[in-house]
Amino acid sequence: MLVLALGAASIVGANHFRSAGASPEGEHEQIVRVGATACGVERWWVKTGIDADARKVDTKHVVSTSIYALRRLPAPSYLPQRNRIRPVETTVYKLSAILLRTKMEADSDYHLVLSDTGGRTMIAEIPSPACVGSWSPFIHQLNYVRRTFGAHFHPSVDWVRGHWKLTITGVGFFDFKHGQSGVAPNAIELHPVLAVRYGSGSSGGSSPPPPSKPTSGGSLKVSASVSPNPVAYGQYATLTARTSAGASCTASVVYSTGYPPRSFDGSAQTVGSSGTVSWSWHMESKGTSGTARVSCSLGSRSGTATT
Repeated sequence: MLVLALGAASIVGANHFRSAGASPEGEHEQIVRVGATACGVERWWVKTGIDADARKVDTKHVVSTSIYALRRLPAPSYLPQRNRIRPVETTVYKLSAILLRTKMEADSDYHLVLSDTGGRTMIAEIPSPACVGSWSPFIHQLNYVRRTFGAHFHPSVDWVRGHWKLTITGVGFFDFKHGQSGVAPNAIELHPVLAVRYGSGSSGGSSPPPPSKPTSGGSLKVSASVSPNPVAYGQYATLTARTSAGASCTASVVYSTGYPPRSFDGSAQTVGSSGTVSWSWHMESKGTSGTARVSCSLGSRSGTATT
């Protein structure tokens, strides 16, 4: 029996496996049900950072690279299920790419097909946090990048196609070849994706809008501030939004490195009679600037603010 434990004890036997079915690109992969969520099987521990080697991933030193360089790495002759292949799978890479298409796969991953200007492609994946154990060192980044990427592109079982420029950061990973759309010759991927920075779009699609300055956003006025500002290493900072009472607001904070604070939770809050709502976090990075964004809605009205 294969046992997969995610977060609270969740034991799923082999009789729960089913085939994910073939996509138009011929992809065919097994999945397992974890509660109501379909999750992957092959090398899943390594893909999501619940393996014993996950703490060996050097998240403090991000290596700038390219699709061309990653595709030239030699493919390993053996792929262990629960261990990492050094140095690629203990390295965090950052690259600039064009997002050609994205969808949600049967294993609940957001599947990204990336391309360089020469037409060379590779894959990046954003797992569902429901498929990731709470002890994964990547869980906070995954929660944030999954939520923000989903808000930009709304991936579904059908392809969302375009031509968007991105800077994407993720952990190196070698997958099995099983007909994936956009797979590199050596099956190298960024899996999981830890950060996405959105650039300007080019022909064939539109780019997600960059963060806006304080705006009425359909008559709902929103403003935001961070205190203290600047935030020193080791301090606790508070992001405060001001808007109409009764509005529902969410927030995000991203360092200039592209990563969110590990302790930040920008979940929705309802604005009280004071007209303010706030979120706090611990500044664990030295010498890092960043951007905070608040999005609020009240009925049919909405607004955003950045600081």
